[in-house]
Amino acid sequence: MADGASKQKERFSRAWIIAAAASADFTYEIVADDERGVDMTVHSSQHTLDFQLKATSNPELRNGHLIHDLDVRTYNLLRSTTRSAHGVLALIVLGPDTTTWHVPDHDATTLAKCAYYLSLTGMPATANAATVRLEVPVANLLTADAMRSLMSTEAARWQRNG
Repeated sequence: MADGASKQKERFSRAWIIAAAASADFTYEIVADDERGVDMTVHSSQHTLDFQLKATSNPELRNGHLIHDLDVRTYNLLRSTTRSAHGVLALIVLGPDTTTWHVPDHDATTLAKCAYYLSLTGMPATANAATVRLEVPVANLLTADAMRSLMSTEAARWQRNG
């Protein structure tokens, strides 16, 4: 059952990325193998964002930050400044009741509860062997504007290095 719930959270997490990317007029792809620490990519006409998706229905909140432990391998893959795409953690917070995750009516469709992001490209190295504790600001809502801002950051990185 836990594996089924985990898979359901993973599938629902993709909906958040798809909604934000489509609202920002970007395309997206689901990555099948997660070999490079990436679950989804989002593309503008020239640049790419690589997303690692994590979902929780029991987030730890401390001083305006969601606390998340990410495995060191994925962290190192996404923090690298030599990677071709900007690495981003998307932390999706879900309610414990799956029937509240997607609520459609005639005026709107609601995805509950919220999605947050943390840019990992350029983050410092860690001496940890298993996981690294990350603090995701609750101010970092994963919206279409945030998606455009992340893409602008990636474009600026290429301008500096190009």
